[in-house]
Amino acid sequence: MDSITQIVLGAAVGELVLGRKVGNKAILWGAIAGTIPDLDVLCRTFFDDLRANELHRGVTHSILFSLLLAPVFGQWIKRHQRSFLAVFVALVALVFVFGATTITAQASIGVVAAAVIALILWKVKGPDAATAKEWSWLFWWSLVTHPLLDCHTTWGTQLFWPFPLKVAYNNIFVVDPAYTVPFLICVALAMFFKRTDRRRRWINGFGLVLSSAYMALTLVTKFIAHSTIQGSLDRQGIDFNAISTRPTPFNTILWTANVECGDHYDLGYYSLLDTKAEMEVVSMPKNHALLGHWARHDKVRRLIQLSDDNYVIQMRNDTLLFCDLRFGQIGEPTPEKPFVYSYALIPEGEDLRVVLIPPPALDGQRFSSLMGELWERIKGE
Repeated sequence: MDSITQIVLGAAVGELVLGRKVGNKAILWGAIAGTIPDLDVLCRTFFDDLRANELHRGVTHSILFSLLLAPVFGQWIKRHQRSFLAVFVALVALVFVFGATTITAQASIGVVAAAVIALILWKVKGPDAATAKEWSWLFWWSLVTHPLLDCHTTWGTQLFWPFPLKVAYNNIFVVDPAYTVPFLICVALAMFFKRTDRRRRWINGFGLVLSSAYMALTLVTKFIAHSTIQGSLDRQGIDFNAISTRPTPFNTILWTANVECGDHYDLGYYSLLDTKAEMEVVSMPKNHALLGHWARHDKVRRLIQLSDDNYVIQMRNDTLLFCDLRFGQIGEPTPEKPFVYSYALIPEGEDLRVVLIPPPALDGQRFSSLMGELWERIKGE
């Protein structure tokens, strides 16, 4: 999920593991640990767009990474925490510098928050009561819960890297205030109590229970949405091979459906508040034939694997576009709108260059308009 949510989760887990011994240091170090897996975005500095996206949520989001690095970080913190913080801040700065043209406002807040937390810890002096083994446990739990949370999003994670299996439950949007805000409030409140105060543990524990309950609720709403959409398609006599359902931005009431129907996809929205009998769909031709001989190219095959075989091909201004359906379009689906994630396929002799096309830029007015449309659609038809 988003960087702020991962900071909050790491902080809450840090408090749960070691808060009674080291107080707020456990929360702050947990927040640092919860940020570390997302430093894999630095891959964009060293690799092309395709390879960088293949590596994103790969090795750093695996159980193996957490297992191997937790004891290393635990020993490092116990022996010389300032050198650890210096390296962390340097990496965070690189993320900000190299991603300055593409980093979102929300991600910027997360990057700045991580840097501020590191600077606060820099000023904390003196030994602590925790052992290197206990610090290792804090890092293990704060690191491993990061990819476990990301498994619930559309992109998913390679939790079992080096095996290529990607785990993606598609039951929560990457930014969901209903999950993050109550959780954040609980963690922040816990910091105002002494480490030995029982209320501190209760408040932090309540935040963890609350967030976990909301995540469980998203699985229930996904099941309801998926079952209702499938029933609507059956009643309309629409033949399909597969259905994938995902939540729309910032909520788990309105769901989008990609329905694979042979040579095309049927795309539609369903709100849990809909009273209309059937879901309306928009047909989106696959146009896979437009790839021609490039369909056998290694980079195209890698894009197909990356998109989990959910893609259409479009021709825009004499350029072939590989459009990843998993992340949809901005607003209601139509064949004319650009997709949030698409790649330009540019021939270079016998080779093919793959260039990620950034999502359409939204000014304040356009963003407000889209949020208004989203809110109206959430309320149901």
